[in-house]
Amino acid sequence: MIDPIWLITGNAGKAREYSALLGIDVTTVTVDLLEIQSLNVVEVVERKASDAYAKLRRPVLVDDTGLSLTAWNGLPGALVAWWTSTVGVQGILDMASGVTDRRASVTTALGYADADGVQVFSGTAHGTITTEQRGDGGLGFDTIFVPAGSDLTYAEMPEKDKNEVSPRRLAVEEFRKGVTLSTV
Repeated sequence: MIDPIWLITGNAGKAREYSALLGIDVTTVTVDLLEIQSLNVVEVVERKASDAYAKLRRPVLVDDTGLSLTAWNGLPGALVAWWTSTVGVQGILDMASGVTDRRASVTTALGYADADGVQVFSGTAHGTITTEQRGDGGLGFDTIFVPAGSDLTYAEMPEKDKNEVSPRRLAVEEFRKGVTLSTV
């Protein structure tokens, strides 16, 4: 059994999503963590979780999400947050304007660290990227990703519907299988 979880994030929207998906309140904490540069979200999260536990010495959750375009051999991957902060979501669309293969995937890796070490759980949603931004909800690049089986971007979906098809939900499901929560 674990104590209440601290989610390492400064993003209130992400915290709300995790609270809804886990069915518990999560305490958010902002901690400056070492983030390695890799396209692979699992590698990034492994290091962040280890660093977070070393600093806080209590059970922690960290996550990272990557957007991978098939035509770009997996770019931007885990670097998508950096891309969106430098060129913006529209910049990604502009760079992809000539891309005919619009297939993409979004992967979320969720790292849990405690005294026993680090465990990483991940989930992937496949879909496509749009040619223009659509919707005003969601986080980050949600305005340009349409999950398979839908005509809506994540940003156009009500939060409940997005949570049903998100890679974050899939990662949380794997987490629930691997870690016993004392509060659920």
